[in-house]
Amino acid sequence: MIGIAFGAGYAALIALLGVLFGYPLDPVLIGLAVPAALASSARRNTWVPMWCLGAVTALVVLGEIAGSGERIVMGGVLVGTGPQWIGALAAGWPRLLVLVGAAGLRRGQERPRRRKALGQAALLAVIATACTAFGTALSGGLLAWALVGNVLAFAVAGFLLLRSGLVLPVLLLAVGALLAGFDEQLVDVGAPAATHLLLWPAYLVVALLLAGLEALVRRRA
Repeated sequence: MIGIAFGAGYAALIALLGVLFGYPLDPVLIGLAVPAALASSARRNTWVPMWCLGAVTALVVLGEIAGSGERIVMGGVLVGTGPQWIGALAAGWPRLLVLVGAAGLRRGQERPRRRKALGQAALLAVIATACTAFGTALSGGLLAWALVGNVLAFAVAGFLLLRSGLVLPVLLLAVGALLAGFDEQLVDVGAPAATHLLLWPAYLVVALLLAGLEALVRRRA
């Protein structure tokens, strides 16, 4: 119940900030309650999800303060120029959910069996990919390449987390998805979120390199 209340309060806070910055009230903002509630519920095991939520919120507020542009609401519709940070946060709540969820994942004291870890990683990968692909404009062969590849990348990162406790690979994928989604909303030209989905091989390679680096550091520590 505390997590649900926190999530609702967070969504209300962002809505209030939106009004202060000239946005119309948008029911889509209620979606932000989902990642916020998850971050609040996960804080018993780790405060990292809450820190991630706070960092993203601070980035959005700073962006609104520093950003240039005008906003006029006509008939309940926002008409304006310049980057819309709160609008990007509202539209990207599924990707924020991936980041908060990834930050809250922790391997238990006992490693799950390989088959169980594979199953859990695959399930998490499907959910993360669905959230990452939300709102992007891809179709046909490109969509198939993006979805299958991102499921593979998230599954590998999730398996490394569950079996070896390596957190950097899954956090890299989650942060990349969130930033690409933000860029999608903040620029007028291009499709960064769709491009991010298509470039999953590069993200997977970097994630594996980070996994090796994290494992090396832990071995020497």
